[in-house]
Amino acid sequence: MKRILFLTQGDLETPSSRHRVYQYLPALEKAGYEAVVHPAVRSEEHYEAFIARTWPGLMQRLFSTFTRRVRDLHQLRDFDYIYVQKPILPAPLFNIELRIAREAKMIFDFDDAIYFKKPGGNMVAQLWPQAQRISQICKRAHRVVVGNKHLGDFVQKLKVDPIILPTGIDTDIYEEQSRYNKRDHKISVLGWVGSPATSTELNLIVPSLIDLHSKAPFVCRVIGGAPATIPVRFPIEWRDWSLEKAISDVAHLDIGLAPMRDTPWNRGKCGLKVLQYWGAGVPVVASPVGVYKQMIRDGENGMLASNREEWTEKILALLKNADLRRKVVEGGRQTVREHYSLKALAPQFISIFEEAEEAKIREQPIS
Repeated sequence: MKRILFLTQGDLETPSSRHRVYQYLPALEKAGYEAVVHPAVRSEEHYEAFIARTWPGLMQRLFSTFTRRVRDLHQLRDFDYIYVQKPILPAPLFNIELRIAREAKMIFDFDDAIYFKKPGGNMVAQLWPQAQRISQICKRAHRVVVGNKHLGDFVQKLKVDPIILPTGIDTDIYEEQSRYNKRDHKISVLGWVGSPATSTELNLIVPSLIDLHSKAPFVCRVIGGAPATIPVRFPIEWRDWSLEKAISDVAHLDIGLAPMRDTPWNRGKCGLKVLQYWGAGVPVVASPVGVYKQMIRDGENGMLASNREEWTEKILALLKNADLRRKVVEGGRQTVREHYSLKALAPQFISIFEEAEEAKIREQPIS
């Protein structure tokens, strides 16, 4: 039985780790692999470091991650493959990834434009240029897995062939948990789901929501955002994000919002927000940026809005037209089932290791 050590960014509460590693483990084990997961940071540590935003807090998180990964280095020979999800440390200290690549078959996975400095990212990472570092890791890795074609283009420029594995969701769980949610709100609920770090994207459509509120009553529900980031000029509710209520909270929305600025970092995103809306049967309005432009067919499986007027018009159209809502909901569910579901992507995930094994056999010298 082949053994795989997954060095993830976080535990189940970390979205990228949950959707790019944890959800595939049952299928991987069913295919005959043994999987062991070692997260770099626990969710409570990440939250505390984010809230603190101080050098002592960040240094404590960095030290904790470093000591865990040093222990992992002593176990490399116990596994056939080491799957590294994003860079291990925010700075190229000790070049841990390069050491792993020298001593083991390392598969490197990323689903953000990590070769750019992340807007609002931690202070440690901002001190080092990222493109050169990520390029070195990609060149040394046995295989490189990315979340979309935009990220794949970066890897291809390094003369490395990437495997493109879109981020996906378990549509069976989404449909089961959202099946019995009744949207019988007296006032329509527009919603957004994300993290405190990304909730500033909502500021992009605040003027549109102000215009909309003069035409149709609604409440804006923000799940997982930071209250201080958005000016209160219309009814707004704040809800903490939790793994237990993640799907049901989204399923209770009447319309899902996905505004996103057109920046180099955002162009590398993998569209998880839209997938969550689609999976829960919620009609979506999004900015035509990055993967959203490829995922959404305007008026068929969602709505695209480029400016203040379009955001107001597209949301209002969904609020007033039940047939349009049903059309884009069904179109969204069909899209996510066919292209971004666990059922569709699990075979691709397993093939990463099958292809790695075939490459390993080809590399062996003929005796």
